[in-house]
Amino acid sequence: LMVTEETDDWVKVDIEEGFGWVSREFVTVYTEFIRAESKEEEAARLKKGAEESRRARTRAALKTISTVEVTNENEMGITVAEYAVQFIGNPYVWGGTSLTNGVDCSGFTMKIYEAYGVTLPHSSSAQRKQGYAVDGLENAQPGDLICYSGHVAIYIGDGMIVHASNEKDGIKVSKAAYRKILAIRRIF
Repeated sequence: LMVTEETDDWVKVDIEEGFGWVSREFVTVYTEFIRAESKEEEAARLKKGAEESRRARTRAALKTISTVEVTNENEMGITVAEYAVQFIGNPYVWGGTSLTNGVDCSGFTMKIYEAYGVTLPHSSSAQRKQGYAVDGLENAQPGDLICYSGHVAIYIGDGMIVHASNEKDGIKVSKAAYRKILAIRRIF
């Protein structure tokens, strides 16, 4: 417990419900020193925390994908979605094409599909013309491109997308309907 005040016979402690006094005969009062960490140790701790957070977000996204029933029609799209979510937490870089060092929205979808032998243009508006049209979000399947004005993402199921969002958030999962959808395109 945290000691906030002391007298000769009593100790005031901070507990969840508030403050209380305890007879000194029932407590041992000591000071705990927190060990300082070097800049290298701090950097390693922060990196480990960021990696654990990224893995947790990836696991949550994979759970979303795992709720989708696998059929012959969507098996490749599910594979694409599962590949895409492993990059959650990586940086956004305008014009970037590196899934690990930085990518923009169309660079993200381009590089994800490139891993499966599909060539997409590095332009969200040009990607809106690829594959074939899907009528409505209710008919979207994992792996479909969700196209917005000036943005593109990959559908992962359950109304969710994975996308290179912005410099602040990087690659992340969002609700597909977070903004107006202009087109849904199926590549496979």
